[in-house]
Amino acid sequence: MAKSSRFSSITSADSVDSPDTNGMSHPPVEHVADVLARCMLNAVLTARLRRLLKSTAAHLILIKTADEAAAKMIDRYLSDLDRAPVIEAFTAPRKTGSRFEPVGRDQLSMLARGRSVILISQDLDRVIVPEALAAADAIITVPHPSLSVIRKTIREMTGGIVRGLLPSDVEGLTLLDLTSAIRPGLSARDCVANLRRAALMRLKPQEYQVGVPLEDLALTKTVSVWAFETLRLMEKVTEGEAAASALRFACLEGPTGTGKSTLAESLAWSAGWVFIPTSVGQWFADSAGNLGDVIRAARQFFDEIALSNRPVVGLLDEIDALPNRAVMDPKDAPWWTAVVNFVLTEIDRLRKAGKPVLLLAATNHFDHLDTALVRPGRLERKMSVLPPNEAERREMFATCLGDKIGDDGLSSLARLSLLATPAAIESWCQSAIAAADMENRALELRDLLELVAPKSNRPPEIDRAIAIHEAGHAIVAHELGLPITEISILGIGDAGGWVNTGIGNGLLTRRDVERMATTMLAGRAADTLVGGGANAGAVSDIEKVNTLLRRAMLDFGLYNSLTNAANSDLRHWNQGISLWTTIGVELARLYEQASEIVDRRRRDIFNLVDVLLVERVVNGSRLNDILAAGHSEDAPESPDRILVRA
Repeated sequence: MAKSSRFSSITSADSVDSPDTNGMSHPPVEHVADVLARCMLNAVLTARLRRLLKSTAAHLILIKTADEAAAKMIDRYLSDLDRAPVIEAFTAPRKTGSRFEPVGRDQLSMLARGRSVILISQDLDRVIVPEALAAADAIITVPHPSLSVIRKTIREMTGGIVRGLLPSDVEGLTLLDLTSAIRPGLSARDCVANLRRAALMRLKPQEYQVGVPLEDLALTKTVSVWAFETLRLMEKVTEGEAAASALRFACLEGPTGTGKSTLAESLAWSAGWVFIPTSVGQWFADSAGNLGDVIRAARQFFDEIALSNRPVVGLLDEIDALPNRAVMDPKDAPWWTAVVNFVLTEIDRLRKAGKPVLLLAATNHFDHLDTALVRPGRLERKMSVLPPNEAERREMFATCLGDKIGDDGLSSLARLSLLATPAAIESWCQSAIAAADMENRALELRDLLELVAPKSNRPPEIDRAIAIHEAGHAIVAHELGLPITEISILGIGDAGGWVNTGIGNGLLTRRDVERMATTMLAGRAADTLVGGGANAGAVSDIEKVNTLLRRAMLDFGLYNSLTNAANSDLRHWNQGISLWTTIGVELARLYEQASEIVDRRRRDIFNLVDVLLVERVVNGSRLNDILAAGHSEDAPESPDRILVRA
């Protein structure tokens, strides 16, 4: 296009082209981005700003745009003008070592030479040097294109009259969407149709995708309370009854499959808010992997939230992929510190913006997070999304199955689904219902049992050996007063079965250590005294009990000596006796104690074994019932239970 005099294309009134002999106008062939930039600027220029731009004196003007794309587009447009001043768009601070510093100081030197300077950025406060902010003759804010600006752009590009363009036709569209839809050679009607189609595609993931209401999710009690309290607060923010600052950013932590991402998406859907997810892994996937690209990908996520004209729930998944700076390998520190610092500043930016934003993070390893991420004002609320307990599992099965399975069946499913996540329970129920529907019959309990607790291919004698081993642990723990949560002979991974027990608090005493160690040794004692003899099934128990005693002696200072491993000669650890000898003596003493309890309580062990072989999972309450029933019987042990001691 022909160049105009300085800023004339900004300040001149819109011109109307003369029609040709066919009644069609011929607008100049111009890049749509330049036309859009000119229309955006014309929409915000006051008479004073126009005079300032026409002045021949040296002026400093700052332009604040809605996003990076707008800053670059306006920079390109202004730089193409005749006798343009010094113009520079900055979208990020300069990285110096591991620090980020504002930019623009070099351009300010041109003012002393009589040159006007225009600095453009989507974030003036963070990106541009404070000297420029203080000395600016004007700060021009250019918002995202309004409906009026888009109409004018279409008119200038096509020469036609724009009819029927509604706010919903351009909602959520980016500058790239606009410049892709409005093209030379198209009619105004074609451009409107393109915009409408693009807006529909943009809205589909949020407006037309069927979400899962919060009330339909299988949630544990703790998570349910937090989720519905948060939802009520989000609704109050939407209605203007509460300030956006009342929203507390949170970190959802828990094992894989507990539904952290689903919970975040459901919160957004139930509140009618936009859901914008990302992950650290996605930042790498969407970039070349170098520092600048990763930060740019991260900025795109935070900018999308900050610039949204609707309330947003943002999810930063796998946040533990950002390393903790306190334990970071020194050789990796310069690279990762820049990324972590950037994320921290962006979280602060969202918090200070005062917009309706709920930022959530998700992690499987909360203890790996940098402490600055989870301090007050950032991801300050920790919400543990953990596998449900038995009562919660029963409620989840009931929610998923409705009245298809009776109360007794629900109780059995809850008991057998030890360690199951909400996602697993939902999947089991859906699969079982689908299988029954395919056979055109009613759902039966066996359909679910085959999924929840499929029978192992272990021979009966192996099942019995495992039951004896776990019963030995459980009965000794009960005798020593350790609380028992559940006993199982379900095979999961390398474990043939397990007993969940504990001492109730984290302040271990020597007595606590001895009770725990005796319980760990009880499985081997049961194998030897009432089972088929010692076997390799106790390998995990032996490793754990040795570790426990070693830590009690070297780390906890519970066995007379207060010296730790770094200050001890382990060959002559205690009064000339080696640590290994001391641990061996203690193991022998505690094993003898476990053996005495196993020998004395054979009947209780066998009663528990009989129940485990049928029910496969026994909780603490059920164990008490089994023991109470066994103690009320006076009948002698049956011959098949009496085994010769090894």
